[in-house]
Amino acid sequence: MRNGCPPVVFLPGAGGQAPDLSFLRDGPSDVTRFITINYPGWRQYVEADFSPEVLIQYLVEQIIAAVASGPVALLGVSLGGHFCYALALRLRALGRDVAGICVIDSFMVTSSAAGKGWIGRAVDDAFYLLRKGRFREFGRHVLAKCWRALMRLAGPRLAGWMRGLRGARARPGHARSDSLFEFELSMRLLLRATAPWVASLDREPIPLDAPAALLRTPLTSSDDEAWRRRCPQIEILEIPGGHQTLFEAENLDALRAAFVAARRGWH
Repeated sequence: MRNGCPPVVFLPGAGGQAPDLSFLRDGPSDVTRFITINYPGWRQYVEADFSPEVLIQYLVEQIIAAVASGPVALLGVSLGGHFCYALALRLRALGRDVAGICVIDSFMVTSSAAGKGWIGRAVDDAFYLLRKGRFREFGRHVLAKCWRALMRLAGPRLAGWMRGLRGARARPGHARSDSLFEFELSMRLLLRATAPWVASLDREPIPLDAPAALLRTPLTSSDDEAWRRRCPQIEILEIPGGHQTLFEAENLDALRAAFVAARRGWH
């Protein structure tokens, strides 16, 4: 890539985790700056006045603070890809130059309920970790699924239950469990708050007049047309792996190549 490319603002998935994005640079001469925007976290998600609109305004303010002027590009994975689309529309309305957006495996959602086939995917992910000999991650994966199942059972009562615990500190000796619990809690509450809003974006989608690219795995190909309605200029590139293994070492070269190709249309 050439020097002078716009900074790339990264919107993570619902879990808020951000990988080291330097691998996306196109060689030593590419000095593109990647900026990760962090989400507020579960303590804000349980506030009575929290809404997707409040979240988008928060994210807009973070982007403007990080890139005060000039063009900006947006990169999002999973739920973050839907935020990219909404943020690009909002930034354009504010007069900002959006050089382009790139969304990675951002499949369409209509609710926060478990998607069809989730058990099979969870088992596949578990066996993947076992085959790699990553036993600690396997244990974390199993515990995370248990927390996730319990939080789904709580349903809409979850936010109310947690509202009284916002000031609670992690108990001594339980830092790892509490950390995983808070990770799953933030993800569950964010999905509950935003999934219906994401679905509403496609009732009468506003066409985004900016270069766009969708890098997606084969399993999410059924959502291509929905993205074309949102982004008439979109380029769709297939990448290997699954939703949980996008950033595994064996998939990085293909992901980098697709990202480099997607950026060629940015101004």
